[in-house]
Amino acid sequence: MFSGLNENETKKLAAFELLRKENALRDEALGGFAQLARQLIDVSGCFVTIFDDKYQYIKYAFNLSSVPDTLPVDETMCKYSVGTCQPVICPDARLDPRFARHPLVIEGAIVFYAAAPLKTKDNFVLGTLCVCDTHPVTPSPHQIDQFLQLAALASAYLESWYSVGRMDALTALPNRQSLLEEINSLALLGNAGNYTLIIFDCIDINRAYELSRYLGIAAVENMLRNFAPLLRIRLELDPSITLYAFATARYALLMQEEMADELIQKAVVFPATLAKITGDIEISLSMHVGYLTFDPATVQPQDVLRKTVSALHEAIRQNVPVRAFDPLMDEKRNDEFRLLYDLGEALKTQGQLYLAFQPKISLRDGSVIGVEALLRWQHPTLGNVSPAIIVALAERTSLMSEITQWVIRRTLSQIKVWQAGGVSVPVSINITVSDFSSTGFSLKLTRQIIAAGLTPADIRIECLETEKMLESPAALSELDILKSVGFIILLDDFGAGNSNINYLRRIPVDIIKLDRSLISQITSDPGSRIIARNVVVMLKELNYTVLAEGVEDRETALLLKSFGCDEAQGYYFAMPMPPEEIPTWIAANSTPGKL
Repeated sequence: MFSGLNENETKKLAAFELLRKENALRDEALGGFAQLARQLIDVSGCFVTIFDDKYQYIKYAFNLSSVPDTLPVDETMCKYSVGTCQPVICPDARLDPRFARHPLVIEGAIVFYAAAPLKTKDNFVLGTLCVCDTHPVTPSPHQIDQFLQLAALASAYLESWYSVGRMDALTALPNRQSLLEEINSLALLGNAGNYTLIIFDCIDINRAYELSRYLGIAAVENMLRNFAPLLRIRLELDPSITLYAFATARYALLMQEEMADELIQKAVVFPATLAKITGDIEISLSMHVGYLTFDPATVQPQDVLRKTVSALHEAIRQNVPVRAFDPLMDEKRNDEFRLLYDLGEALKTQGQLYLAFQPKISLRDGSVIGVEALLRWQHPTLGNVSPAIIVALAERTSLMSEITQWVIRRTLSQIKVWQAGGVSVPVSINITVSDFSSTGFSLKLTRQIIAAGLTPADIRIECLETEKMLESPAALSELDILKSVGFIILLDDFGAGNSNINYLRRIPVDIIKLDRSLISQITSDPGSRIIARNVVVMLKELNYTVLAEGVEDRETALLLKSFGCDEAQGYYFAMPMPPEEIPTWIAANSTPGKL
């Protein structure tokens, strides 16, 4: 990786920046080379330096406390070895005009001095390996030869250390660390102008893992290895442009803003790519691209990467080929992340999360046939957070399972309190597909209910995300078990989005819950009224119990009753209320009069 650094000032600066940073393991290894050299020449002191254009940095020193850790190049003894790329062997520095007036020589700290350049295979000098003593020493030719061999080994070690830290093992391309240093070096240059970082995502990594399961890791690695040259060809990249291996199946380009514009336009119309995995197997790959234009002097390299990845993930999320970084969208995602963190903290504390309960009413006689447990979050600074936001934040994380278990525990505890007070009413709890997909969920729930001294008749299960449920055999299996145990299963939000009547026969459902969007306009819009009536009639003919949610006025309730709808819940009957108000409300409210 050091090869050609002397031809590229940017890469040279990046190399120096990496080498002069503290690294205990590397500097300890360099110290080992220095100690071997000291013992070989049989002298008292040794040290190792790294140079950039302005300073010498001491990376290791032994028995030489008077040498500063950082020294301007012009004030160093090693500048002669670095400048000529040749070793310097000086038996008595007091007699050498190059060193006689140097402070270290005048004060007697260094009399014998030998320095060998640490250089790359293209003779680019990184620093020096040095030995010294406080009295004159004349090493033999054999000792000098071995000293220079040690310096060559130390040079090879440094070059390998640098390459390992900056090379991607699979593709042999410069890696993300190399990209970071490149961005940092642009800032060090100053007045570099605007640059654009572009990141290409070539394959869903989960898909790659799935392919490796069937075809073997070697076949998939071969495909990933071939992405780089394929990307170069499709983008018609000039050989001088560096392509970085940013992550598995992700590649990056860093270039001046005006050069990047043309590549971004190519990416917008980039066709699907056929990648060959084995001799006769090809897969179609759709690429996603995120990019950020920035001034290297005003941003941190890590922030450049983070923002570009943010743009890439927006392209993936929206399923579009290219997205520029959007600060407003990025802030929104950051707010969501902070809110997700706060949600995790809320689960550990008292008082933020709580349950409200909304009664469900029989449209036949107005009796209370159950209540629904509704999760609420009183955020300490944001106030009430919508339940929809809670689910959206948590559903792809382990928090969803924690939230569901929190709701189950609180619900079971509340049912026992009500029953102790003479109120027995079934409670519906909302369960997501991620909960159902957890193996053993149904068994765990059953055991929890039994341990609480309750029965499946006390709990009803409302299934969220119905279409996702069909994509999860594990979820359907858990539902079948719950149904066989005796739980009543409700299908939530029927009529919203792309509800498909065909999936009803594949899910063991007892009650269909009509979404509020299906019934909200039945009193004012004849078309909506016809659709709602026919949906109810169809579901009744299929022997389902039909429940309408979002009923907000008497006329809607009466129309639904006339259609044959069985149950309803909504503000017309009762708003969600604290658990302690449920017994009083049931005793005080006679709903038949409302019908």
